[in-house]
Amino acid sequence: METVFDVFPETAYTFLQLIQGGARGNSVKESTDTTGVFKERNGMTQNNNLETKESSSTLHIHPNEPFIATLQAITGGNQFLVGHGIRHTENGFTQEYRIIGQTAGKNFDTNVLEHYRLTLKAESLVGSNGSSS
Repeated sequence: METVFDVFPETAYTFLQLIQGGARGNSVKESTDTTGVFKERNGMTQNNNLETKESSSTLHIHPNEPFIATLQAITGGNQFLVGHGIRHTENGFTQEYRIIGQTAGKNFDTNVLEHYRLTLKAESLVGSNGSSS
């Protein structure tokens, strides 16, 4: 059976383990370069003459990534990736995202975990030198 990784092309991304909060915002504790299936969904919405940027991009990641076991052990539960980040570069433009949702993608027939699907929100993070990335 084919997985999402067999059907769609994989692109490079960086997983960002974040340190939450602080006066300047979230900052990167550790980063891991890897690949997954990224789907960018950005646009603008208008309501009462106000435009708002919307981002509901998604990323399908491999369930055997080394950072997954680490975060499961630290956080526990089913939402252990939520609150961390992703850095993705496409066409020379780099964007950071906050993980706002996580679902497990299991094969319907075999009940084997094939991927995690992450819902992403565009965000700026604090760099390691204290400046906004």
